[in-house]
Amino acid sequence: MIDTVQRAKQALWDSYHDLNPDIPVDAKGYLGASDKNRNLLQFEWMELIRGDYEKGGGKELEWKFRAVHSSATLVANHFARFKREPHHLTIIAQSGLDCPSFEKPLPTGLRGIPPNLDLFVENRDCCIAIESKLLETLSLKKPHFSPSYRKDRLPYCEPQWWKFIESAPNAVEGYLDTAQLVKHYLGLIYHLKKNKIDKKPILLYLYWNPTNALEIEEYQKHDQEVKEFKDMVTGSSVEFISMSYPELWEVWSKEPSLADHAKKLMERYFVRI
Repeated sequence: MIDTVQRAKQALWDSYHDLNPDIPVDAKGYLGASDKNRNLLQFEWMELIRGDYEKGGGKELEWKFRAVHSSATLVANHFARFKREPHHLTIIAQSGLDCPSFEKPLPTGLRGIPPNLDLFVENRDCCIAIESKLLETLSLKKPHFSPSYRKDRLPYCEPQWWKFIESAPNAVEGYLDTAQLVKHYLGLIYHLKKNKIDKKPILLYLYWNPTNALEIEEYQKHDQEVKEFKDMVTGSSVEFISMSYPELWEVWSKEPSLADHAKKLMERYFVRI
């Protein structure tokens, strides 16, 4: 029996092949090293984002960007164009946004390598830290924090979020990566405090769903976990917002400047598995 991850990969590979029949893809869904630019809706977007990914370590450019089912490419296909036209970007009812940053590190104040955000955007009113998922929501994860995550070292951590760190050793596996979201929360709070930025902080969890997500157990459980997580962090100074990519496409399809972009994204990514 083919598992859900493999079915999702196959559906994404088939969609890419239908749209790009002249571009070879291997049996594992990877383009050749010289073809990775062709994984983007517009090949020239690579030059707009290359600098961000290289500053973030560049690992995505070396390998992940070649995968048709790449989460990194999913983000780039949605937001790379706004590197040169940020005035057209609208997300969660926010506009007037500055040029977006990909793979932005947000240190938490603790030692070690900070996790990178998939995307970071801001305007004069708010900072939006975006964590994006493609196939990652289909795999179980157990939350884990190193011993350095202590209350005395994280005095700015609010109770709603601290309880995830405290309960991690006894937590069960889930489809929502709660530990990663907590680390991004800490990075966002620390960023604002360290740089004395007086803006509303928003942590946006943006995730892909196929057309038939409601019929699939993993997606049902993931959606329930997202709802429970949102309820648990209610009242925090950081607003947690969750949005599926299909919901984003629906919003963008109603914007004259983004409707064609949304249409192309749906052709590529809105598939049944």
